[in-house]
Amino acid sequence: MFNLKSLSVWKYALIILLFPVVVNFLLFQYKLPWVFGTSDNWLSFWGNYTGGLISAFVAYFIANSQIEKQQIINEHERIIAQLPSLMRIRIELNKYILELRRVDQENVLVLTENVKAEPDGPFLRKYTILLFKEENYSLLEKIEDDDLHIKLIKCFEFYDDFSKTISLDMYSNKEDKLYQMQTKSKKEIAWSSFLDEDKLNFFESVIEEVNEEIATIQEKKKTK
Repeated sequence: MFNLKSLSVWKYALIILLFPVVVNFLLFQYKLPWVFGTSDNWLSFWGNYTGGLISAFVAYFIANSQIEKQQIINEHERIIAQLPSLMRIRIELNKYILELRRVDQENVLVLTENVKAEPDGPFLRKYTILLFKEENYSLLEKIEDDDLHIKLIKCFEFYDDFSKTISLDMYSNKEDKLYQMQTKSKKEIAWSSFLDEDKLNFFESVIEEVNEEIATIQEKKKTK
């Protein structure tokens, strides 16, 4: 990238401008025998040469300046383009948090009532919960912040798996013992991940980051 503050840029510019002066000094001050043409011829030549170099330098500076400005504009547009996706993501995360909080409270209530009779009952029962929509993954495509992007993927993947698992009815086929065992294992793993890893708190922290990102982008949008 062209940068006027770079010492190398000014070094090369100085060399280009001083080169004709140095050559002129060497050729004419010492009257070297192998110099052809008159002083006027050489003066005209060096004038054209210097003018051409200056024009090239100016053109190069303008071109690079325009490229730099365009890159800044493109970056600004990419950042602003995240806003619609982030707004949708915030809506979806709010839904997921409400659903997770609801089934968690429902689980605690059932667990309290049945703790003596059937300790694992609440974890194995079928829950009604909003399922994840696969198309929501497309909302992540424009997210520029890699760290936030990864956290959102984790949120989506967990909710997708958790919502599908706890909504399963392990007794839908009482004759299929293998299905019951597999479903029981899935439910136990899902609930263990939710509780042990404090997923609800994780979702709430991620949505806070989304809110901060939205606020930052809205401020940048005002400065355009």
